[in-house]
Parts: sequence; structure tokens; C-alpha cells
Amino acid sequence: MSFWDTSAIVPLCVNEGRSQSARRLWRLFDEHFVWYEAAVEIESAFARLERESRLVPAASAVARKQFAKAESNWSTIETTSRSIEFALTFPRQYGLRALDSLQLAAAMIWCGERPKNKDFVSGDARLLKAADAIGFTVHVLS
Repeated sequence: MSFWDTSAIVPLCVNEGRSQSARRLWRLFDEHFVWYEAAVEIESAFARLERESRLVPAASAVARKQFAKAESNWSTIETTSRSIEFALTFPRQYGLRALDSLQLAAAMIWCGERPKNKDFVSGDARLLKAADAIGFTVHVLS
């Protein structure tokens, strides 16, 4: 079982330098958990890549197909009042941005507030540092 941050999911869908690492980690775990609202972040990342001309229309269509395939193979963790309590502490404690705080808070809900020996996958160094400090086993995309 593993919790996946948006920054680890996008490379599953879009060919980039970290895609091979993301795919390897995806295959490593038999169950994948993702914050419910991450889909909005993923679509935002696709749109940004399109605006920057780093994702051409044909590749964009492939990315969205890959996204649908990945999404059908994960379970979502919804935002709760408890996760908001966690998220409110993370910007000051770990220097996280709002959405990263919500991602990490969702991971805390996913693991029943017991992060020890629970796998957290991300491509974001600051988020990984915070997840590690909390006690998750972190997996960085290389």
C-alpha cells in the first residue's frame, strides 16, 4: 500500500525525466491511495504543460488516457475535519504550501494517524522532507 502525491502521479501520465521511476514505484505497490482532490491538481498540471507548449495535443490526449487508467487503479482519501486540523499545522511546522499540506493531511488520515512503515510517494522534496519527519517511509522519484 502506498500514498501518492500529485507530483508523483503526473510523471505516470506525461513522459518526462522521472516517468520511469514513477512507473517502477507504481508497479512496486499493489494498492495506491490518493487525495480525492488531487485530480484537480493533475488537470491543472496538464493545462500548465499545454500552455507552456511542453505537452502537445497528441501527448495531452495520451496523458489523459494514462490518468484515467491510473485513476481506475487507486482509492481516494477524502478531506475530513481531522485532515483539516492536520493541514492547518503543516505550513508553519514544515513550510508546506496549502495543497501540499492537504495532501500530507490526507496521507495521515489514510494511515490512521500511524505513518510508521507506511509508504509515501512524491516528487516534491519539501513534501517528502515533511512526510519523512512525520514518520512515513518516503519514496522519491529520481
